[in-house]
Amino acid sequence: MNYGANDCYFLLFPLVVSIGVTSLLAFILSILKGNNFRFKLPDVLITAGVFYYLMRYDYQLHLADWKVIYAAILLLLWYVVRIIFSSLQVSKNIVSVGIVGIGCMLAGWGLLQLYSFCHSNHLLFCITGPFFNPGPYSGYLAMLLPLCLHSLLSAQGWRRYCWLGALALMLCIVPATMSRSAWLAIGISLLWIWGMHKGWLMACRSYARQFPRKAASFILTVCMLMALIFILLFQLKADSARGRLLIWKNTCTAVMEKPLMGYGPGSFQMVYGKAQAAYFAAGNGTMEEKRVAGYAEYAFNEYLQFCLEGGIVLLLLILSFGISVFKRGIASKQYGFCGALFSLAIFSFFSYPLQILPFGIGAVLFSVVCVSENEKREQKVKGNLLILPFSLLLCGGIGFGIYRMRDLDKLDERWYNADTLFSRQNYIAASKGYEYLYSYLNYNLKFLLSYASSLYSEGRYLEACNVLERAKLISCDSYIWNMQGVYYQAASCYQPAEYCFKQSLFLIPERFYPYYLLAKLYAEPEFLNKEKVRQMAIIVMTKSPKVYSNAISEMRKEMSQLLSIYK
Repeated sequence: MNYGANDCYFLLFPLVVSIGVTSLLAFILSILKGNNFRFKLPDVLITAGVFYYLMRYDYQLHLADWKVIYAAILLLLWYVVRIIFSSLQVSKNIVSVGIVGIGCMLAGWGLLQLYSFCHSNHLLFCITGPFFNPGPYSGYLAMLLPLCLHSLLSAQGWRRYCWLGALALMLCIVPATMSRSAWLAIGISLLWIWGMHKGWLMACRSYARQFPRKAASFILTVCMLMALIFILLFQLKADSARGRLLIWKNTCTAVMEKPLMGYGPGSFQMVYGKAQAAYFAAGNGTMEEKRVAGYAEYAFNEYLQFCLEGGIVLLLLILSFGISVFKRGIASKQYGFCGALFSLAIFSFFSYPLQILPFGIGAVLFSVVCVSENEKREQKVKGNLLILPFSLLLCGGIGFGIYRMRDLDKLDERWYNADTLFSRQNYIAASKGYEYLYSYLNYNLKFLLSYASSLYSEGRYLEACNVLERAKLISCDSYIWNMQGVYYQAASCYQPAEYCFKQSLFLIPERFYPYYLLAKLYAEPEFLNKEKVRQMAIIVMTKSPKVYSNAISEMRKEMSQLLSIYK
């Protein structure tokens, strides 16, 4: 089964199996080795955060089942690794070597893609590593680099050269990814690691007390330098930066309506689509904002996305957990793992790392290392009455997850068969296959669009529109509105079709296609409006495209014909 072919839900199964094996190991170790496991503040905070997240999910609407399963799996992983670290005196150096080894492998993967020895996972970018675009790839390397630098500064002898080689290998591929978020995270986190090793913090405090005016001047200079760096990074890809500012603005508007509890996990795209459409419909958008507006799958700021989906309550729980972990890591001098978490926290301001499974796994592992101190001072308890049933409970939870997800290969096979029938134009059989899968996969946009297209090809236009109503709950892609408008038009429901095309324009005002569709709609004999046909056709003929393509030429040819008919 190709787990990466469909969505994150399918990717969870191998993760659950892996954690299941690890939880079994934790159970065995808790019996054979004894343990030093004690509940600490981070344990309480992560448990409270995950349980709150699970309670806020709408299980009837189930917009993104994979998100709640993902959260539950990360909680189980947290306790499994905590038990293992409390049962064994695991060397943090061995963990560091393994993690940096993964980073070197990823860097080598990127270099092979750069020189065309390996294929990329994106048509527009040559470097993606195992990810789907350069952003997460560079962000993951940014998370591992502080750990590598810490190991380099702590090593002696020939080991320093090994760590130096690993650091150079990972650093050399990062500039080619053109990810400003990763560059910023790397720069700040590596500087922090260096400062912690050299004692810069204490030196700065001492200097500030002795020379307060010079210290103030130095701080002002640093702030000005940082502002200059931000301006340069902004100008490097200005349209991308403006697009993210627009996303943040509309996300903040949506958050203000439900600030405390949020809208629930998986609701971001539905809520954001409404906010952006309302923003442009009210005439608030500038020409620059209209030009850069697009389909926002993520908030490009994890803190805002947490606020939107779980409210301020969820954000405070997550921040409290992060601060607690960081403080414990600093106290135990785990600067490398703290630096990795610091880098992730910076990267999360400008991207969407925690929506991707490997980042969550890495964050949990690094946090556990920070929390699990070297407990040689504590007396080892052989017969801990709490940990044995707790380990057994973890094994049971993972076993239940494996049982619930055991039929994923059959779902994938049925989906593939339905797609094959659709591609062979056997629409009746394909629709039956999609209908069976609907209750399982109605959170997946790709599936819903295929199902709607099959119904449309069968002539079941209004049923196809109902499927697209579901699609609008899980995605804010303007393509859904365009499809639904076309289907309503085919069913001779012209006013709903007009509404759909206009909503598509409100969502992304600078697209050509809705104007083209409106022109064709107004040219329908039962809905004829010559003036509006001319208006829409003239817009298509005169509007400057963001990216020129052959499709625009074809649309303009049709509009030219319409203008010649409706002079």
